[in-house]
Parts: sequence; structure tokens; C-alpha cells
Amino acid sequence: MERYSLLLAYFTVSLTILSFPFFSHAVQSKRTWKNVGNYTVAEKKSIEKFKNMMGTELYSDFMRTDQYLIRWIRDQKFNLPDAKLKLLRSLKWRKENRIDTILEEDYEKILRLCPFDLSSRDKIGRPVLTINFGSCQLRKIGLFGDLNTLRRALYHAAEEMVTILNIAQQDERSNISDGITIGDAYGFSLREQGCIRCFPLIGELLILYEEHYPEYLYRAFVINMPRIAETVLTFVLPFLSEKTKSILRIYGYNKAEWSSELLKLIPADQLDAQFGGTKKSTNRTISSTRTTPQPKSLSRQA
Repeated sequence: MERYSLLLAYFTVSLTILSFPFFSHAVQSKRTWKNVGNYTVAEKKSIEKFKNMMGTELYSDFMRTDQYLIRWIRDQKFNLPDAKLKLLRSLKWRKENRIDTILEEDYEKILRLCPFDLSSRDKIGRPVLTINFGSCQLRKIGLFGDLNTLRRALYHAAEEMVTILNIAQQDERSNISDGITIGDAYGFSLREQGCIRCFPLIGELLILYEEHYPEYLYRAFVINMPRIAETVLTFVLPFLSEKTKSILRIYGYNKAEWSSELLKLIPADQLDAQFGGTKKSTNRTISSTRTTPQPKSLSRQA
């Protein structure tokens, strides 16, 4: 936890990478498996051992499935004691923040001040979460005293994406095991986003996926990154795992460069014009753009 305490000290970086997951330079991921349901004999043995180690701490049927447990095992490079400690920390976080029921909460009002969208899919069906963090009115949110509401709204977005993936994994025909995030920094300004009370919150978002949703991201793009933010980024990279760095793609204002990369993965009709696509713009809130019924968290015991 020490490295995360140090990380929060570099609060200014939070404005550069609000797309939680969120973080890195173009380093190709070495992960080759397509579906977390494909296990080797050694992996299967590790899963069973890990399941026994966790015991009754796994409080839902889904948490006891192979596809859930293997993510924590792979994330810790098959060090089962470390995987157990990390999962226990995450389960405690879920309980303290009522994550298992968060999808039942409504954040449309607060999200008008910080636009999100989770209605798009990439070429093989991965969910795509876009965040216009350059347009987030963090100062106004801070003045209104709604920082905790914004925090929960962001938890809501992460949990919804992960639940979509978990549901997909229940289908043996599915080849989807991770998602994509796109954070757009266009419009960023210190005057609007320079909310001192917001900095610790953004620091939390930076480690959200790495700590609580391992192996759930395929790519995390940050586009229209200001130069001032690029400078601060150098302070953050040492605190991130190599696995997290490998999924990150950071781009400046060259739209031709980053839009071509986005379109390699995502159809044009699934991207708004601001991202180089042809999709009709939405209201950009999680709840209003959902195209399927709201999923229930699979972490919850039926």
C-alpha cells in the first residue's frame, strides 16, 4: 500500500489519466490467451487450490467460478498467497463501498457534469467505455460537495463494464474476456479541472482496475493529452505494474494518429465523430445510453 500512498502525492497526474484503467505508452501486451476459460492442466490445479484457500470468503456462486478466480491467479503470476491477499483486499473494498448493489443506483444527474458512455462495442464485441474527462466539471462538482457521488458513479461505470464481461463469460461460445476504455482530454484546463479536493479521488481511480478488476482491460487509450500532463506522467509510470503499462496507449492532439488506432479495433459506427467515427452522439451518460437491460452484479449472491 506504500506505493499507492506515494502515488497520491503526485495528485496532479490525476488530471492526465482520469480514464482510470486506466495508463501507458505503446507497449504491446504479451498476453496471448483469448478467453479466460481456456486453462492448462497446471492452471486448473491452481484454480482448485486457490478456491480451497479462499473458502467461505467467496460469498457468491460466480466468485467460485474458474473464470473469476483465474484472473486473480494470473494477475499475481500464480503466487497463490499473494493472489489471496489481493482478492481479500478487494472483497473488503466491495463490502465497504456496497459495490454489489451499486448497479441499482442512479447517477445520471452527476454524470451530466462528467460525461461517460458504455453503449459501444469493438469488432469482436468487447464493451467500450468512453470518458470525456477533458469536459468533466470537477471544480463545480467539488463546490457542490458531490465528490463522493462522482466516485460512486465511476465505480458504477467500472462495475457495469465488468458485469457485462462476466455475463459474456457464461456463454461458452463467447470469446470476450476484457474491455476497452477511451479517455478524451480535449478541453482540459487547470481552471476548470483544477479542483484540489478532487485530486485524491482521481488518484483512487488510477488504481481502481489494477487493484479490483484484474485482467479485465484489453486496451486503455488516452487521447488529446496536453503537454503539461505528459510531463507529470513520468512521475506515475514507476508506480504502475508492467501489465498495466502494457495496455496503455497515450496520444497527443494528432487525431489522424490516434483515430486510425481506434478504428483498427472499433467499427466507425461505434465511435462518435470526436473519436473519428460516424456514430450519432449520445447524451453520454451510462444510464441513458444503455442498449440492453441493466445487468445485475454477478458478485451478488442469488
